[in-house]
Amino acid sequence: MAVILTGVDEIDFTPAGANPDALWITPSDLERLTGFILKPEGFCRDDLCVVVPAGREAEFATDALVNLAAFWRHRGGPIVHDSTLQTWSLTEPAADISAAIEGTAAPDFTLPDSAGHLHALSDYRGRKVLLVSWASWCGCRTDLPVWQDIYEELSPKGLTVLAVAFDSQPGAAEPWIEKASPSYPSLIDRRHLVAELYNMVNVPQSVWIDETGRIVRSLEVAGSYDAFRFTDPATGERDAAETAKLARAREIYLDAIRDWVEKGEASTFVSGVLSHDLPGDDTAEAHALFRLGTYLRQHGREEEGRALLDHASDLHPESWAIWRDAAEKTPNGIAGGPAFRERVKALGEKRYYAKIDMPGMP
Repeated sequence: MAVILTGVDEIDFTPAGANPDALWITPSDLERLTGFILKPEGFCRDDLCVVVPAGREAEFATDALVNLAAFWRHRGGPIVHDSTLQTWSLTEPAADISAAIEGTAAPDFTLPDSAGHLHALSDYRGRKVLLVSWASWCGCRTDLPVWQDIYEELSPKGLTVLAVAFDSQPGAAEPWIEKASPSYPSLIDRRHLVAELYNMVNVPQSVWIDETGRIVRSLEVAGSYDAFRFTDPATGERDAAETAKLARAREIYLDAIRDWVEKGEASTFVSGVLSHDLPGDDTAEAHALFRLGTYLRQHGREEEGRALLDHASDLHPESWAIWRDAAEKTPNGIAGGPAFRERVKALGEKRYYAKIDMPGMP
C-alpha cells in the first residue's frame, strides 16, 4: 500500500509498479487520485484534455495501467516521492496556477474548520469575502479577535471573513481558534493549499473577493507592519513608536475594508489592475516537497522529512510560510527563535512585511 498527498487529502492506493520515473496505477485509481480519466483524446478532467505525445504512448499507458508520474510531469506538474517510493506528493502545474491568478476569478478550495466541517470558498458566493491567512507559529495568532470585531460590524452589510491557518502540525491551530471563539469560518490548511493557489508566502496575508467570486484587491499583507523587528529578544519589550505604527497600519487597513464593503466597486481601495506575483516551477515543486516532508516528519522519519523541507525552502526562499511552519518553535509555539531572527536580519533594509499600498501606511 502506498500514499499520495494532494492539497487536502492523504489517499491510499496500491501501485502496480514504481521507480523514480514511473508510478503505474489503474485507470480507476487515476480518476480517484487526480480526477483525470484516460480517453482516446488524452488524459481529461472537466474541459481539460492533455494529449499523449504521438509515438510515446507506451510511456503513459498500457492496456490496463497508466503512468501517473509520466503523465503528471508531461502536463508540467511536480510529483515527488520518498526514498521508499511508497509516499508520493503532487501539486498542480505552476502555469495553471498562474493562469488562474492572472484571471480575476478567485480559485476555489475546500478546507475543514476545527470541528471537521468542510467549507468551500464558493459557499460564500453572494457575499464579499476577506480571505486572510494566519498561523499558530506567528504573532498574528492573536489577530483572530480583530477579524471577529470587523466581521461583527460588517457581516450585516455582506462581509464574510474566511481565516485560514497555515499549520501542518495537527492540533496547533485549534487552541487559538477555541480561545478567540470566532463566529466567522476559521479553517485549517495543513498542506498550505491556499498558499499554493494564491501564491501566499507569509502570514497574515489577505485577498479581497467580491460577491461574484472575483478578486478585487491583490494579495497583500493583512494590515501588519514590521514592528516586531524593534523588539528586544531578551526582554520582549518593543519600541513604543513602532508599536504605534503597527496600530496605525491596522486601523488604516480596517477602514479600507469598511470603505470597500460600503461602496463596492466604487471604493478607491478596489484595484483597477491587479498586481500579483506569479509562481514558477520551483514554487510548485516546493509545495509538493513541503507536503511530503511534513508528512514524513509526522510519521517518524525526521531526517528525510527535514531534508525535503530544507529543499523546499531552497526552491522557494520567498516563502516564510514554508520556512516558519517547518522551523523549530520556541516554548510558546512561535517560530521566532535565533534562526528566525538571523534570517530576518539578513533582509537588511528590505521589509519582512511588504508595505501595503494604501495612503498613510507606515
